[in-house]
Amino acid sequence: KLIIENNIVFVDITADWCVTCQFNKINIINSEIIQNAFQENKIIKVKGDWTKTNKIIEEYLNSYNRFGVPFNVMYGQSYPDGIILSEILTTKEIISTVKKLKQKN
Repeated sequence: KLIIENNIVFVDITADWCVTCQFNKINIINSEIIQNAFQENKIIKVKGDWTKTNKIIEEYLNSYNRFGVPFNVMYGQSYPDGIILSEILTTKEIISTVKKLKQKN
């Protein structure tokens, strides 16, 4: 429903025990540049916490043929299946994905 309403959605599947997840959160997702980009573009952030096993999150990961975290994907109206991001996020990758999703919206 969020995508139908022409929003961009950023999904972050993470876990407290995941070192790469913590790196991504501290250095990229929570950075001023990315937080500003999310705010300016009204990006909806959805977080899935897999610290404790969760069947719904496991099924979501499996639907993308993924079996672990971190898993980040961004959705937009023209990308209903999402654009999967690298396991180690970069500012450049997120910004370029936002631009790609906005061009198609």
